[in-house]
Amino acid sequence: MARYVYRPSHPMADEFGMVEYQFAGPKHVSDEATHVISDTMEPTRHMADGNYYTSKSEFRKATRAAGCVEVGNETATLMKPRKPIELSRAERRDALRKAISQLR
Repeated sequence: MARYVYRPSHPMADEFGMVEYQFAGPKHVSDEATHVISDTMEPTRHMADGNYYTSKSEFRKATRAAGCVEVGNETATLMKPRKPIELSRAERRDALRKAISQLR
């Protein structure tokens, strides 16, 4: 039994836009790279020095030179372990009761 796919613009398509699978070929053809992250960007004004940059790397260099930090790139704060809060048995019981009452 033949297998059909929907390709209405294919030259071998029937009146319903169906083509046999073996003749249809891939749905999307791309000769270019599919995922490229470019260094260029729209001209953006840097708030620390007032200059316009079209390069992401130059923008980041100016940010570091001004002593600023890009939001979302600060890994040092994410890597610090959080100090646990020490609770006594009574404080823990009260905290659990409070949390349960807030859920109700």
